[in-house]
Amino acid sequence: MLMNHKSSHATASERLTQTWAARYFPNLSTLAAGSDDTIRNKLHTAASQQGRIATADKLGKHLIQTQCNLAAVRARELYCYQDASSFKESANLAKFTSQIYLKLIENYQDSTVVILSSRATPEQPLEAVSLETWGIPKIDKLVINLAPLLLELKERHRAAKSWQSVGFMTTQIGLSNTLLLEQLAPEEQVFISCYFRFLEEQVALPWQRVCAAAASHHPASPTFKLVENMLSLVTDISTAVYKGWSELFPKYSSRRGDFNNAVVRHSSIRDFDMFQIYLWLCLLEENTAFIEQELIAICLIVFGTLNIPWDMTVEGTLLLAGEILSRLEPAQKELAAPYVENMVRSFSRAKLTSQI
Repeated sequence: MLMNHKSSHATASERLTQTWAARYFPNLSTLAAGSDDTIRNKLHTAASQQGRIATADKLGKHLIQTQCNLAAVRARELYCYQDASSFKESANLAKFTSQIYLKLIENYQDSTVVILSSRATPEQPLEAVSLETWGIPKIDKLVINLAPLLLELKERHRAAKSWQSVGFMTTQIGLSNTLLLEQLAPEEQVFISCYFRFLEEQVALPWQRVCAAAASHHPASPTFKLVENMLSLVTDISTAVYKGWSELFPKYSSRRGDFNNAVVRHSSIRDFDMFQIYLWLCLLEENTAFIEQELIAICLIVFGTLNIPWDMTVEGTLLLAGEILSRLEPAQKELAAPYVENMVRSFSRAKLTSQI
C-alpha cells in the first residue's frame, strides 16, 4: 500500500510506487490558482465529490463510445499506407478502450478518496497540497480496480501477435484523452487528466514491473537509491532531451506534424519516458534483454509506421544517454553506465539491421 511519506520503514517496492503515484499530481500551473479566488473556488468545486459526479455525467457512456471510435478512426489514418486488413485486430482493441474509460471514470467518483482537507488554505499554494488532499487515488488502488480490464487488454495485444497494436493503442488512447478532455471545463480537466495520463502510461510504460523488480533490493542499496532518484526525474530528463532533439532536426515533420505540434511533443516525451523506465527495469533486474526484446521491437515497427527515421531515434537515444549520465554522481555512473551504453549500442545495431 502507498504511504503518505517515504518512510524509512517502507519497502523498496513501496517507495517506487510512491514515486510512480507522484506523476499523477494535478498540474495547476496554467490556472494561476494561487492568486485568483474565482479559480480556487472552481477547483474546490471540481475536486469535491459532487463536482466529480458532475464531471462524470458529462462523460457519459454514449459520449465515451463516440469519442473512442473517433479516436480509433484518426489513429488508423496515421497508419493509412498500410494494408487495412492488418489493422483488424487493432480496431478491435480500440473498441475495448471505451470499457476501460467507463471503469476509470467510475473510480474517479470513488467516495472513499479524501477530498480537499483543511490543509488547503488560501495562503498555501495549491501545488503544495498533498496528492490525497486533491482526491487523487492511491496508485495501488487504481491498479487493482482496473486490473481485470488491463489484463484483458494485455491478452488482446498478445492475441494480435504484433507490436504494432501496442503503438496503435497508445495513439488511440492519447487521442481519446484529448477528445474527452475537450468536453470539460479547465478546472475539471486538471483533475481527471491525471487519470487519463495513468491509463496511457499503463499501456506504454512498464512502471508496475519496475516496482515489482525493486522487491529484490534493499531501500538503502546504491542501486535502489540511484533508480529511485532517477525515476523522480524521468519527465524532466525527457523534456530536456526533446528540446535538444528538436534543435538537431528543425525541419523534421512526421505524419502527426512537426516538433511544434503539441501531440508530437506529448508523445515524444512519453516515449523518452518509456526508454528510461525500461533502462531502470534492466538495472533492477540485472538483465539487458528487455531493451532489444521489447523496447526496440516496439520502436522499429511504430516509429517506422509514423515516418520517424531511425537515424533520429538513434540520435535521440544518444542525447538521452548523455542527459542521464550528466545527472549522476561518479559512483552512480559506474553502476548505470554499462546499461546506458548497452541501450545506445542496441539502438545503433538495430539501425544496421533495419537497413539490411
